[in-house]
Amino acid sequence: MKKNRISSLSFLSRFFFLMLTPVFFQYFALGFIWHSIYWGAVTLVMIIWVTFLLLTPIFGRIGCGWFCFMGTAYDCVRHTRKPKAEYRKTITWLRVLMLTIFFTSAFAFFYLNIQRGIINGFHFNTFRLEASFNRHYCLVWCVDVGMASLTALFTNKRWGCRNICIFGLPASYLAKYSRLVPVVDTEKCVNCGLCEADCRTGVHLLKYINENKGLIADSECVMCGSCSVACKKDAIKYQFVWNRKEFLNKNS
Repeated sequence: MKKNRISSLSFLSRFFFLMLTPVFFQYFALGFIWHSIYWGAVTLVMIIWVTFLLLTPIFGRIGCGWFCFMGTAYDCVRHTRKPKAEYRKTITWLRVLMLTIFFTSAFAFFYLNIQRGIINGFHFNTFRLEASFNRHYCLVWCVDVGMASLTALFTNKRWGCRNICIFGLPASYLAKYSRLVPVVDTEKCVNCGLCEADCRTGVHLLKYINENKGLIADSECVMCGSCSVACKKDAIKYQFVWNRKEFLNKNS
């Protein structure tokens, strides 16, 4: 894609969903997957995020970089702070703990509801969670966005997305196989570090540039395009790499 195009499209997409989410909160917010399991219903919010997971091995984490309204709120606040070229590993035990608590508690209530005769099991009911632009859901949306913004003020780049989001762990695992990735032209690159400083998730880009022939194969990349915008040499492009070993051998 042309320079800045992917970043511009990503911004417009995320801004659109940030503004749209209060109206269709129950269809977009990951938290409502818990409610879906509770009622034993395969709802729209489940279908949306499972679809993003299924697309991840091809297109990367587009759900995180193009859709998630919480991530957008995080990024907006981060733009008000001086970026730091600071690489931080994800906290694996915390990611696993959050995912375990979320699904264990949801399925526990699902089981109790079956025992009480409230539900009979899982069934398709896409709009079981009705969209409602009422005071309650608007307040919850404001609290969610507010918490994401507050967390962004005191933590590293997308710390919440990388460590406590229930979507982050499975998405990062599948993103290891993503075919669409940022690729750096190492002949143009001057190792200035601007791309790494501007990366929304703090990916250690310089490591990939120097040790991986410019192939940015990091599972925390959210395909936002900010690195390509930051590059003054126009050295970063997003492209499909169907065979990574072949790519590395060709550029060795």
